[in-house]
Amino acid sequence: MILIHPVAYFYFQKPVVYNREGSPTICVVDCGMKFNQLRCFLKRGACVKVVPWNYDICEDKEYDGLFISNGPGDPQMCKETIASLKKIMSKPNPKPIFGICLGHQLLSIAAGCSTFKMKYK
Repeated sequence: MILIHPVAYFYFQKPVVYNREGSPTICVVDCGMKFNQLRCFLKRGACVKVVPWNYDICEDKEYDGLFISNGPGDPQMCKETIASLKKIMSKPNPKPIFGICLGHQLLSIAAGCSTFKMKYK
């Protein structure tokens, strides 16, 4: 059986910055985000740096908050993102981190929790 990593198909390929002069600066880890999320941040005046799901966010310190987006698939397949989140969360005084859907699951796994797929009827 061939496993497909859907997040690897639906993401920004390289970092992109929107509204450079905005504030606060939010680093968005793109795991397949919906563009309305980006529009909502920009509408509120934020500077938004969108980075790929497998970007080494530990090296980037130029943001005020970290947002892990939603996306398709099994969170366990995003090993690079989970590893980066673990490093960031273990630092003293980490910056605010928030996620939605898949992003929330990735944060939970990085914090030591486990996830499972719920049955759909």
